[in-house]
Amino acid sequence: MIGRVLSGRYEIQAVVGTGGMAVVYRAWDKIKKRTVAVKVLRPEYEQDEEFVRRFSREAEAAAKMSHENIVNLLDVGKDNDMRYIVMEYVPGKTLKDLIREQGRIAPETAVRMVIRILAAVDHAHKNGIVHRDIKPQNILVNKDGKVKVADFGIARLKTAQTTRVDDKQNSALGSVHYFSPEQASGEVADEKSDLYSVGVVLYEMLTGQVPFDGDTAVSVALKHVSEEPRSMRDLAPNISRALDEVVMRALAKDSARRYQTAAEFAGDLRKAVVRPRGGFVTYPLTREEQERQREEQRRKALRRKRRLQRVSFFAAIFVGVAVIGSLVWYFAAVYNMESVPLTIGSEEAAATTVITQRGFTPVVEYAYSEEYPQGLVMQQTVEAGQKRRRGTEIGITVSAGSQWIYFEDMTGWTLEQVYEELTGLGVAAERVSVTCAVSDKPVGCVAGQSPEPGWITRETDIVLILSAETVEVPPLTGLTFEGAQAQAEAGGLTLGEPVPGYSADEPAGTVIAQSIPPGEVVAEGTELILTISQPRQMLYYPPSNYTLYVPLSNVEVVLEIVPPSGAAFTGFSGTLDAGTYSIELSSVEQGLHTVREYMDGMLMVETQVMFE
Repeated sequence: MIGRVLSGRYEIQAVVGTGGMAVVYRAWDKIKKRTVAVKVLRPEYEQDEEFVRRFSREAEAAAKMSHENIVNLLDVGKDNDMRYIVMEYVPGKTLKDLIREQGRIAPETAVRMVIRILAAVDHAHKNGIVHRDIKPQNILVNKDGKVKVADFGIARLKTAQTTRVDDKQNSALGSVHYFSPEQASGEVADEKSDLYSVGVVLYEMLTGQVPFDGDTAVSVALKHVSEEPRSMRDLAPNISRALDEVVMRALAKDSARRYQTAAEFAGDLRKAVVRPRGGFVTYPLTREEQERQREEQRRKALRRKRRLQRVSFFAAIFVGVAVIGSLVWYFAAVYNMESVPLTIGSEEAAATTVITQRGFTPVVEYAYSEEYPQGLVMQQTVEAGQKRRRGTEIGITVSAGSQWIYFEDMTGWTLEQVYEELTGLGVAAERVSVTCAVSDKPVGCVAGQSPEPGWITRETDIVLILSAETVEVPPLTGLTFEGAQAQAEAGGLTLGEPVPGYSADEPAGTVIAQSIPPGEVVAEGTELILTISQPRQMLYYPPSNYTLYVPLSNVEVVLEIVPPSGAAFTGFSGTLDAGTYSIELSSVEQGLHTVREYMDGMLMVETQVMFE
């Protein structure tokens, strides 16, 4: 197979992966001049209608998607009896390889990677596609740590008829270690099945092992259905309680109690970064729990009705007692009242202490804030100074600090993709500025960024460097300013404010220097400064005084004086900053003098000066 050219275009170079259904090769695209990945259906399945259908389904699924975290489809073809799919080539390794090498992956790195995996899964779900085989072997990681989800070989479009996983069709497909309970039971696999699998992947990344293992595939499948996973904190104490709680919800047996969307899952992962103590993960009630709750409410209502019927006969008898009791209760309540303390601006520990000392019960919640530093109370449910009975719950909201988000390595992204990502993270457009530079990246794509990839707040200023079209700087010396301007702008350059100068050889109005040498390759739109020859000036000064203008700072300035007698001398030499200077000259005779201004060794001005 190595060396074969498919459809006269794709030259097979090496095997990069094998699966039960197909073999993946690295190949060279002779037309586009790029390296690609070619997935070829195994010859033994060419006549199997089910495998051909499944192979075509993968191409169909890939064609519906375009996302930076999904391996993109480039082409589909058939060379004689050989069916193939052409995809982008992702140099690097699988996530499974990474786990084998590192064992456990650092929590912050794992969270960042899984958030991007969830972004890919969310994109697939929004396009009506359930992957059904999420596992580390199907997640590629390039040298920059960017992840891409691959292999939609058993993906199905979301219909009731096409999402059921049965032994006949899928006995050799997927991996039972990452199956959802419903997949292990041969039931319907939907979006929440993919989220369960992502939860298993994250569990393995954080602990170095899968939640369920066994001697046979059947034994592992049974554990997915019937056993609860071991807490990750038992295996890796550095894992936060929040991360453990998030993963446990993703691994809920009942799909109704799992995360319902990839975005919801990713949102709790982001919370776990800033709220490591957890306590924010909640589970929706199952249908059975909801029904039990309604039934209990009906029973309580019936008991209340019967109780009212029994006591109505005796109600009048106890009116007097009730009045007396009310008076007693009132005075007891008044005696039991306490003033609510002010906690806003206080540390969480101090706030809960003072609330408890007043006899109240503190209830703490957390929220992001750009105004209040992390750990300070920013809201309380009952206004300070109000009277409440001791034992009343007083809610306080504690700042979790600025919301931290992970700023991706966006190298190669389009500006549209960047803005879509940042908008989804809540970063305002005015926080982003764009410049251009020469780069080997495709034109219009990100070639550099500041800050570097990592955790930032939504208030961080971001600078993106886009790869620009390149232009070669033309030679402009000797041209008139108008001619040079026309040629520069036609070549894609921008002209800045011209600088005056002097040339003994070029007439006034001629370009005598340019800030970027001819032939240099720069980004389109780069600013070019031209030096324009000025006409000679006849100036009159009082004896020994000469006015000098310096346009730039830290310039070495030399004034050369040629008196009428013709014996030239240096009237001034030194380093000056930008500004206007009155230079006092010594030994200046009356009459017409030639004054030459040299700046950093270049003759900038030559004038005729009459000293009276």
